[in-house]
Formats: sequence, structure tokens, C-alpha cells
Amino acid sequence: MTLVQLGICAGSIYTTFLIWGLLQERLTKTPYFSPATLLHPNPQPDYFRSPLFLNTVQALFSSIVACVYLLVRNRGSNKPVSHILGLHTLTSNGILTQKQNGSTSDGAAVPTRSRWISPLLWRYILIAALQSTASQLGFLSLRYISYPTLTLAKSCKLVPVLVMNVVLYRRNFAAYKYAVVGLVTLGIWLFMAFAPAKPGKKAKGPESSSVIGLLLCLLNLVLDGATNSTQDQVFSKFGRKTVSAGQMMLVMNAISALLMALALSLPLPLLSTPGQPTQLSTALAFTQKHPQVWRDIIAYALAGAVGQVSIFETLERFGSLTLVSITVTRKLFTMLLSVVVYKHELSRLQWVGVAVVFAGIGIEAREKRREGLAKKVINDEKRALAKDA
Repeated sequence: MTLVQLGICAGSIYTTFLIWGLLQERLTKTPYFSPATLLHPNPQPDYFRSPLFLNTVQALFSSIVACVYLLVRNRGSNKPVSHILGLHTLTSNGILTQKQNGSTSDGAAVPTRSRWISPLLWRYILIAALQSTASQLGFLSLRYISYPTLTLAKSCKLVPVLVMNVVLYRRNFAAYKYAVVGLVTLGIWLFMAFAPAKPGKKAKGPESSSVIGLLLCLLNLVLDGATNSTQDQVFSKFGRKTVSAGQMMLVMNAISALLMALALSLPLPLLSTPGQPTQLSTALAFTQKHPQVWRDIIAYALAGAVGQVSIFETLERFGSLTLVSITVTRKLFTMLLSVVVYKHELSRLQWVGVAVVFAGIGIEAREKRREGLAKKVINDEKRALAKDA
């Protein structure tokens, strides 16, 4: 059953984020044109340059979808709405109330009561701040490095996630997890680094990547690792009965939306564009000039929100390493699909990379199946003992 659940989660992530990626490329790479007029018979192409606005709308939609998901999933429940949405645990004594009611996981160390802020709310704020900052660093790095360079660096995301789990929270992993991380990272790197150059284009060497861009990219990876490891720590420390995937998605995105909305309205030099003091004014000016962009923004935010439901369910059930394994291999499967559909060619080293990734995925699937069978045996033994008693 564990392997089936993993397959459903992975399939949902691949499907929704394939659509999300296409919409993201349309919003960031496709020009928008104003209707031709007598004064301007040949309108110039215009590009959407407000990534923070996109992320804010995405976070807002994700919190709404998470709220609907939780209410639908718990329809007919006698619990108050605040308990279904997990809002009651955000008070300064909410976690202690859960502990007294026996709702925390066995052996989970619940922090002592804070006079000012719930320990769970503090972690949500930390996760939201880390994720919001990481996404902006990724966009800023694209001012100095190419998109393929950023994608290549992102293919190694498993390493900072593993390192941050060990360094920040002293977590221990089974030996096969380290092997899977190494194989998947190596395979994805080979696949991305040795793609054949497009005809008529010279391959860009290291000189095309700015030191500033690479530093921003490195910070992005470190913050991504800290984000995923902190999410893992929340589930392990407070327990699945106290924090569910949907509740984390709701609160984290709501806080992210507030933080990014504040940044949108501030005149920050790195985020503003010439002629506009804030990125909010830049985005609104563009949407007034090209109202058709709202269709793409809403579709993008909705696809990402639905995909996040699968992401948080995977995170809760299987942890951040398995989740990141799925997300970093998504691009590989997308490119393999394009090879089949559009008859693209892969280099020999790319095929080696594919084989290495599938070896890592095979190890993960085998171990998940073993863990599932072991749990089934233990549960069967418990049922047998209960009947005998």
C-alpha cells in the first residue's frame, strides 16, 4: 500500500507541475502584445517582469485551495472549523492542549508553553520566510546566470536537503537513503550537463555564469534545504495528529502571502523596475496594459495550488528526501517524454544519467516495498495478539 500511495503522490506531482511549468514559461518567456491602433499599428512585445507578484498570487491561491481541501476532506466531522484547519494550535497554549488531549505523536517532545507565540506558529513563520526568500533569490540569480545553469544547480537539491536535515536537526537516515541521494543527484547532473548543443548555438562555458549569480543560486539551495528539513522537523516533533499536510500548506502559504504582499508594497531596489517604485505598481501597470495576462496568472496559481496538495501529502507521508527525489526527477521524465514525442536525441552520457537515476529510484521503490511489507507483518501480529487477549 505504501508503494501505491507513493506512486499516486508522484503521478499527481508530475501531472500538475508539468502544466504549471508550461504556464510559468508562458508568463516569463512569452511576449504579450497590445491591440494594434492607428497610432501604434505595430505594437512592441512586452514581458511580465514581476515574479514576486506571481509568487504572492500563488501563495494566496494555495492557502484557499488548502482550506477547501481540509473542509471537504473532513466533511461530516464534529470538530470545530478551527480544529479542522489547525488554527487552534497556533495559540500560545494550543500545543499543550493537544498534548493533554493525547493528540501528539508518541514520544514527540512538545516545547514548553511560550507567553508570546506558539512554537508551531514560530516554525510556520520560519518556513514561510525561508521559502519566500529562496524563491526570490532564484529569480534574482537569473539576472546574472542562464536558466540552464540554475536548472543544473537545482538538480543537486537533494544534497542540501540531506545536509540540512543532519546539520540543523541531527536526523539519522537509513544507509540506502544516502545511496539514493547520491545516485539521483549524479544522474540528474549528467542528464542536464551533457545535453547536446542546439544547432547554430555555441555552448556557453563557465565564463557565462557570474560569480554573483552563482552565489545567489547557492544561497537559494541552502534556504531550500533549510525549508524542507524544517518541514520534516515539524511533522516529526509535533506529530501527524497535531499537524496535517493540509494544515501546514494552509498556514504556511497564508503567512508567505502576507510577507510577500508586504515586500510587494515596499520600494526595494532589487525588486523594483525603472519608472515604477514598487513591484506591485509594476505588476498592476502590466495587467492594465495587458488584461489577458490575468488568465495565465490565475491558471498558473491554480495549477501550483493543486500540485502543492500532492507535495504536502508526500512530505507528510514520506519525508523531504523522497519529495525532493520526485521533484528533481520530474524534469528528467518531462524531457524523456519529449524525446519520445518529438524524437529528440540524447547524448551517451545523458543515457548514462537516465540509467543512474532509475537505479536510485529502483532502490527507493524496493526499500519502500520492504518497509510496507514489514509494517503489514507487524500490524498483523498486533491484531493476532489482540484477538488472543
